[in-house]
Formats: sequence, C-alpha cells, structure tokens
Amino acid sequence: MSSITTIKQDGFINSKKVSNWKVKVYGVGSIGSNLIKQLALLGFNDITGFDFDTVEAENIGSQEFRNEHVGMKKTEAIQKLMKGDFDFDIAIVDGKINEKTEIFPEENTIYFCGFDSLEARNMLWDKLKGYPIVWGESRIGQDNQRYYFVDLRNPDEKWIKEYEKSLDPKGPRTELLCGEKGCYSSNSELVGKICKQIVNIAEGKPHKQMYIGAWGGGMSIYREPKVEVPIEITYA
Repeated sequence: MSSITTIKQDGFINSKKVSNWKVKVYGVGSIGSNLIKQLALLGFNDITGFDFDTVEAENIGSQEFRNEHVGMKKTEAIQKLMKGDFDFDIAIVDGKINEKTEIFPEENTIYFCGFDSLEARNMLWDKLKGYPIVWGESRIGQDNQRYYFVDLRNPDEKWIKEYEKSLDPKGPRTELLCGEKGCYSSNSELVGKICKQIVNIAEGKPHKQMYIGAWGGGMSIYREPKVEVPIEITYA
C-alpha cells in the first residue's frame, strides 16, 4: 500500500495506532467513495472497497467520481481515482454480496456498510454479528444524516437490540430515488463525523454509537457508550 503524509495531523491523531487498523467499506457510492478518500488521508493504509455497481452520470454530483469515470465499475473507478490523486493503493472486490457470500472476519478491522437498501444492510449484518468485530453503517436521505457503530468485541446486549430495531424492514422507512438521496456537501459532512468515530475506535477512545442529525443542523441526537471497550482481542 502507498502511504500519504500525515505530518499536519500527527499532533492530534495517533498515526501508528490508526495504521494498525483495516477498514472494509461495503458500497462505494455516496458515502463509501467519500469515506475511502477521507480514511486514506487520515492515515488508514489498509482499505478495501466492495461494490458491484457502475458509475452513472447522476452519481457525479454526490460522489467522489468524475465524468471520466462514467461507465466504469465503481470499484475500478475509486481505485484509479485514489491512485491518480494520492498515489494510494486500495484493494477492491467487485461483485454483489448475496446469501451465499462467505466473509471471514479479521481482527483490528472495521466493517462499514454503505449499502443503499435496508435489506442489503440486514444481510451483511447477519453475516458478521456473530463475530467480535466492529460494525458501522450510515443512512442518508436528502439532508438527513445517520450513522451507527456496534462494537461486538464487548457486546452491549441492550444496544444491539436497540440497533436491530432500526434494521426492521417493517419499521418506518422512506424510499428515495438516487438523485434524492443527498448532496455531496451533506454526504461529506456526515463522513467527517464517521471518520472521527473510526479514529477514536482505532485509538482506543470512547466513540459515539449513534448520530442522528441533518446537514448543517444544530439539533442532533447522540448515543454514548457506557464503558470504554478494550482494543485487544483474541481469536480462537
């Protein structure tokens, strides 16, 4: 993996601890493409992007892609973009995650889901919830923003049940067209909040488990962990 100079932030971000963590980003779209870029600039150097979709013209206004990427697979496009702009290599996995897809969880890894649909989010969660990993996901809609983190290394059963209620496909939900899902500025603002929590996790600091707010909005809801979770884990 190529590295990016982090000298400007080394006074307040522990680059050594950050570089010891891997991040798997599922869905390289409005949130995922921006997340990959920001994570790399923060010092995460082992990033993998998963997607099966193709860059379309309507994606240009809200995602990291450019006109030259239209028609390319999103995985290939984000890999070329990162290599071209930052000389940074990311791993990619092109293809759709389905019920038969096997995932072998790794330690010191954050699994972040940026899938559009609740059904796809549920499917990925079901594959990972039995392992001591860190799970994160985001939801956007127009100027609405949300993220969730579930640290399964030291499970908080009350929080897991609370989180899983938000995954209920029978619960309140709004279906939006691609062009209604959000603008680049709102997406980027949310990703900045997500990245701060990922840095906290990598550094062993408490992180906010949930955020609900709006683009530029002052009124927000946060959920704080009751105890700080351990960073070191042992796999059988």
